[in-house]
This record gives sequence, C-alpha cells and structure tokens, in this order.
Amino acid sequence: MVAAYTTDIPAFGGAWGKPYLIGPGTIHVAHTAHEHIPKDQLVASVDIYESLCRQLLA
Repeated sequence: MVAAYTTDIPAFGGAWGKPYLIGPGTIHVAHTAHEHIPKDQLVASVDIYESLCRQLLA
C-alpha cells in the first residue's frame, strides 16, 4: 500500500543508497489516539533489525 506521511529520508539525500521504511505496526493508526503495535509484530521486528545489523556489519 502507499501512504502519505512524513519521514527524514529526504534529508539524507541518497547518501546511504536506496532507503526502506520498515517497522512493526501500521501507518493507519500511527501517531493517533489508537496507536498500537501487536506483540507478535514487535517481537518479529527485533529479528528483522538484528538481521539488518548483522548484514550491514558483515
């Protein structure tokens, strides 16, 4: 899906290559009174971030 929201990515000017926005939860409730992240997505995100860090440090 495509969603309109704000990010700092344009400030980097492509200095780090092609950017990706990833993370748990959904943009549909982000920064609202109903914001929440399902626990299974939060746990899975730890594995994703760990994998990314390992690949970047390799």
